[in-house]
Amino acid sequence: MTFVYPGLLFGLLLGAIPILVYYLMRFRSLRVQWGADYILERALARRRRKIYWDQIILLALRALLVMAIVAAFARPQARKADVVTTDGQVLRIILVDGSYSMLAGKGTLTRRAAQMEAMRALVSRWGRGEKWSLYALDAHPRWVVDQAGVTDADHSRAMLDTLKIDETSVSLAAGLEAVLAHGAGQSREIYLFTDDQASNWDGADKLADLNDGKTRIFWINPPLPDRRNLAVTKLELAHELALKNVAFAAYAQVRNYSAEAVRDAELTFLVDGAVTGSKRVSLQPGQSTQVQMEMRLSEPGPHLVTARLSDDALAYDNAMSAGVEVAESISLLVLRDAERTDKFESASGFLRLLARVLAGGGAVEAAGPLRISEFTGPKCDLQQLDGTDAVVLDGGRTLTADLADTLRRYVERGGSLILAADDTVDLALWRKLLEPAGLLPAVPARVRSEPLGGNGGRRLSRSGFELPALRGLETGADGDVSQVRFFTWTEFGDPAPASEVAARFSDGSPYAIRLRFDRGSVLLLAAGLNSRNNNLLVRETVYPFLLNLLAEAGSARQYARRVAPAKPVRYLAKGEPAPVAAQFGMEGDEPALATLVPHAQGTRVEYAAGSPRSGPASLLVLRDNSRERVWVGIQGERSDSALTQMTQSFQKRLAEKFRWTVAESAKELMDALDAQGHGTERYAWFIAAGILFAMGELLMGLRFV
Repeated sequence: MTFVYPGLLFGLLLGAIPILVYYLMRFRSLRVQWGADYILERALARRRRKIYWDQIILLALRALLVMAIVAAFARPQARKADVVTTDGQVLRIILVDGSYSMLAGKGTLTRRAAQMEAMRALVSRWGRGEKWSLYALDAHPRWVVDQAGVTDADHSRAMLDTLKIDETSVSLAAGLEAVLAHGAGQSREIYLFTDDQASNWDGADKLADLNDGKTRIFWINPPLPDRRNLAVTKLELAHELALKNVAFAAYAQVRNYSAEAVRDAELTFLVDGAVTGSKRVSLQPGQSTQVQMEMRLSEPGPHLVTARLSDDALAYDNAMSAGVEVAESISLLVLRDAERTDKFESASGFLRLLARVLAGGGAVEAAGPLRISEFTGPKCDLQQLDGTDAVVLDGGRTLTADLADTLRRYVERGGSLILAADDTVDLALWRKLLEPAGLLPAVPARVRSEPLGGNGGRRLSRSGFELPALRGLETGADGDVSQVRFFTWTEFGDPAPASEVAARFSDGSPYAIRLRFDRGSVLLLAAGLNSRNNNLLVRETVYPFLLNLLAEAGSARQYARRVAPAKPVRYLAKGEPAPVAAQFGMEGDEPALATLVPHAQGTRVEYAAGSPRSGPASLLVLRDNSRERVWVGIQGERSDSALTQMTQSFQKRLAEKFRWTVAESAKELMDALDAQGHGTERYAWFIAAGILFAMGELLMGLRFV
């Protein structure tokens, strides 16, 4: 038996007070002689021995009552004899794994739920004045409670309720190192609420041995019967700006993180929560695959696309979402000098023909997904450019310093610039004016030409497409793009660090290089869009290629609808009336206010903090007479999806090092604590004994009345 406050045991001396009072009162007694005194003396003589023992019992009850009260205030606790304590004080330390693998399990029966039950039962055992600490091991490891005194069980449980699951992996070795250094030298009880995930325990066996004799460790590790876990690691849409009634692809990346093969898992694709299709996935351990689903949306505006797996051991990573905007069409403005009217001197004629073909082959292009217009004026300013999705510049327009500056400001405001480097472009002038403006994804070096109809020239490659917009060409689903031949093309230097090669020639050299900003982009093509020298003949193999390429360029007018955690979420709200308020929302979280910033083209809505985790999110934009919801997919790295258990040999080394007691549930933990006598409170028994002593004293006192 030990005591939390052993210093109070000096108060046991107060048990002598009733005895002292008894004898002091005897010395102060007054003897009065009266006539029948001898009769009373004879009666008392016969009962003296019985009265003597009654007085002894009464004094004992009074003394024991005082001592029981003192002992209760000293907080007696039952402990095993081999537990070393320091003045009866024990520091309780809880370490909680806050990574999302703790959500493994079926339904509500997750490891996190089982451990939370055990934690709540644990802190409910501790009484007022106990010292405890709480270490949260998540994306931002920290001491939530640092050697604080227990006030009451409700307050302790409230501190546990503040803990959240983060989308991160953790290092239990680092967490254990911090916990073992905390309160070193004191008598401690350390409770580890973690799982047995091998990746998280890496390096824990290299920690220093624990031989201080004052620390006991308990590992609460609920069992996990099924460890088969698939995860959707990425969801990409061919375009974040899709065209109405024009098919586009969704690409879901799926990985098997388990040590077992998984067969025929169902992957479902949804648009705004409605199922649009599903496919079956079978994967070997550690294998990844990309699943493609074709979609076609007829309702303009923002939509949310989701790829979702059927339930497995860890539901947290079974879904990914991405936002998409559906537009009626894409508008292209071709810059051309007024005097250049030949159909091969500008991209205008070729693009108009393409627009008519995509509209069904008629003479009116307005029914199709492309809107082509020209600007031939001598001076071009932002007023002429702002209303279009993309601007095309090729050899048909003479580049000037004023035009280069206008194009720079156009791109900075979210426009998309398409540079088609045909054989009539003055490359030296482009380098001089566009490179300082930051509008060249790569520096054009020289123009190469081959005779028409010969065996020379270049063909496009059917592989190596970095942009999802062109990935469908790899399978030939959108036509054999390798049939497209170029007899005139431009060679580039190395792409700028922030640029990406969108398409390549068959020899690996770049055909299309894109430089993307938050809003706005520059797309540099190695050949013209004017069919000059038989380049890009108007034929069925090139239609999907060009449409996807132009749609990708046009999508730069909007902020990204697929962002990483903790990255700003933005939307440009156009039209009147201007927004009056906006909220950022995510399922399971309280809505947060977004900021409204005036913009030259409308109002920029921004939630700068972003979301700390993956999932579907939205910006709700409120106007005086309407509201609109813009969907955004938050996609984080699946860093904690491997549920592979650490090996038995590794776990044995840890058990020898930390000499812990393992419990699988709250009941097992409580049983272990009771069996080992770790802090089992006994003051209630002393209070009960005090009540019994008080009642006995009262009954004995009545005998003398």
